[in-house]
Amino acid sequence: MSQNSGVRWRLAVPPEVETEYVGTTLGDYYTRADVAVHTQIRARELFQSAYGVDVGGVAVPVPAYVGVASLGAKLVLPDDHPPMVANLGRVLADRDSVLALRPAVPEASDWLQRYLAMREEMGRILGKLPPLGAGQEGPITSAVLLRGDRFFLDVLDDPEVAHHLLGVVTQTYISFVRYARRINGQPETGNTGIADDMAGMLPPALWPEFVLPYWLRIYEELGPGRRSVHTELLRPDHLRFLRELRIDAYDPGNDQYLQVEDVIGLVGHMDVSWNLHTVRDMLDGTPATIRTTYTAAVDAGMRHMMTELCRRTPRENVAAFVEVAREHE
Repeated sequence: MSQNSGVRWRLAVPPEVETEYVGTTLGDYYTRADVAVHTQIRARELFQSAYGVDVGGVAVPVPAYVGVASLGAKLVLPDDHPPMVANLGRVLADRDSVLALRPAVPEASDWLQRYLAMREEMGRILGKLPPLGAGQEGPITSAVLLRGDRFFLDVLDDPEVAHHLLGVVTQTYISFVRYARRINGQPETGNTGIADDMAGMLPPALWPEFVLPYWLRIYEELGPGRRSVHTELLRPDHLRFLRELRIDAYDPGNDQYLQVEDVIGLVGHMDVSWNLHTVRDMLDGTPATIRTTYTAAVDAGMRHMMTELCRRTPRENVAAFVEVAREHE
């Protein structure tokens, strides 16, 4: 990532791409300390050599679904596919099961404790303990993972159930983040980020009741500090709520409903990480289209650019992104 005062940029390299470059598998990456350490170190070397980009140091590969797994979801780690919830939307099948649910406790989470043990083993290999993630999705996304499409019916027909579930996943989020911060030797309060891709599935009229209170609780209980959010399904009418929440940094990811002009006009004062889309721009594009798309966003006013890679992204496209990014630093 550039550190200059011009246009900042970042190349995000997820585990599926690290393993692709190194020649390891995701199943081993998420279960074996030696493979996780080797893959992350070697991927860092390869990206530095190929593109002159530092993709960061070693961390414990905690899947984002550990939180919902601690609430009853079945987390599976395929041989060479990203982690997934096998019983997606089927964890809480009826009203009584939702109302009986209570927040998960990180010390009692089998999955989190498994990754805590993996951290110890990685620490022996590295000579120092790597950071542990909290394994959390945001409140709306967690609710949908546990309840499925019925959550959206609850919002309309049975708000008591929706609010109970959102309260449970929000408290779980806060508890797990605090726990991870303690494990990592960090202050329990500070900068706080939320990743909640499903939030945009609720129309703006429902946000004041079903989104804002739960995001605000996370920011207030884990702050004070810089507030950031990643969410990919917002429409322009949602963006005013980011101002109300006093969001400092906003990552729209591969949001299909927003244009550069929407974001510049409504939340341009924030640190917005404008993405070249993973598939449309980076996988299916060409060096020429990548250059054109990147330059157009910068010309429109974006001052923080990024992209996240997926497997089989042509290496000439990665090089083109890095090249045009450096030209605009």
